[in-house]
Amino acid sequence: MIDNIDIFQNNINEMNKIKEKDIKSNEQKNILLNLINEIIMGTFISKGNSNDVNCIIKTNYFDFIQYYTYNQNNGSLCGFHSLFNIYYFLQYLTSKDSMIKNNFLFHLKNAWSFWSFYKESINFLLANLPLEIKAKESLIKGGPLERYQFVYLLKEFPKIKNLFNDINNNYIISFTKFLYGFGIFNGTIDEAMDFQDKMNKFMEPNSQDKEKILIILLGIVNHWTILILHKNINNNINIYYLDSRNSPEIFKSLELFDKQSNDSKKKIEKNKEIYIKKEIDKKNKKMSNWYIMCLKEWYDSINISIIIIFKILKNKMNLLNYIIDNKIKMLINSFISKTNIDLNNIENKINMIDNNNINNYIDKIWSWIKEEYHPAFFKDNILYDLNKTKIKYKEKILINWIKIMDIFLNKEKENKSLEEDKKSIILRYIDEINQLKNLNN
Repeated sequence: MIDNIDIFQNNINEMNKIKEKDIKSNEQKNILLNLINEIIMGTFISKGNSNDVNCIIKTNYFDFIQYYTYNQNNGSLCGFHSLFNIYYFLQYLTSKDSMIKNNFLFHLKNAWSFWSFYKESINFLLANLPLEIKAKESLIKGGPLERYQFVYLLKEFPKIKNLFNDINNNYIISFTKFLYGFGIFNGTIDEAMDFQDKMNKFMEPNSQDKEKILIILLGIVNHWTILILHKNINNNINIYYLDSRNSPEIFKSLELFDKQSNDSKKKIEKNKEIYIKKEIDKKNKKMSNWYIMCLKEWYDSINISIIIIFKILKNKMNLLNYIIDNKIKMLINSFISKTNIDLNNIENKINMIDNNNINNYIDKIWSWIKEEYHPAFFKDNILYDLNKTKIKYKEKILINWIKIMDIFLNKEKENKSLEEDKKSIILRYIDEINQLKNLNN
């Protein structure tokens, strides 16, 4: 068990070191005072959102358990909190002795455990990351844990590396990321392929006498949380969620997000207002409009993300198809909005939009290309993803868009008065549209 006297003396020593430093601003002083107070208080009590250890969240797909953790009081440290939560919860999950398990739950909610973990991880980054001195120094100033730094710590930080080695004999452990916000998957197609691949392997029946654990780093809007999937020898799945904000009430609307009815949307908005008010009251200070906007988006995005992940786990959805479908919808909606060409009914009008009257739309299509879908953006955002995933597009509306683009591109290609920069764009788009056609052959 923890020796409180020794830890308290360590806290005093840390305080004396801090006092010797030159604190340049009142804001820095307040942050340090708050941290010192939390460290001292956390030496003796296990802090968290609730006296309960966890709560059960029910959904139409899986029930999952949210475990309460040490509460985040610094808005930029959610990455460190997530790494800390992985470290102690994995030990809790894989321990067989009930006394030892309870000890790890204590650490999971304990202030001193978090801040000592934070200090060790920062020192490790400073000593080992191949960064410029100025970039390294910025890590000390309470900044966020960047994605590459998180992955680096997960693979190389001795505490976690040793833990993975210790439990590797009995568990197959894997890690992936799910990044979502503002209605779209925010990761690269390579990250999406990694996620789908790890989910597929996790869903396969256990072929060895080992249990499976899949750690999912959820990067939702501007906040990191953790979802842990655990499959035992009998192929039974348990799911655990850890969030340093400790707000399970955010999932009150979870099943409503899956219904997509006008009534459910009204209920979601009402629940969201209640949630935002509670979060504002918790902060006990005025929040910026930007922060409130992020909270609202976080409310929507975390619920949608959980639904997507559970549908994938139930084999009802493939993330790659979901991403490609969304990107094509965005392309089409953008084109229709900018040009007023109704691609849904183009079959009846395709003969009307030819080399002669395409002139009525040329300026609008050029405006769309320059402002929203330059060929470089089209190549990176659509063509690359389709080529990488080898997904065949079947949407009639996309085929109709290709027909209109063919008429426009061929017309402009013959335009002898066209400026050089526009000629370059036309030739690039012709090449990319041809590549798009070839991908579907």
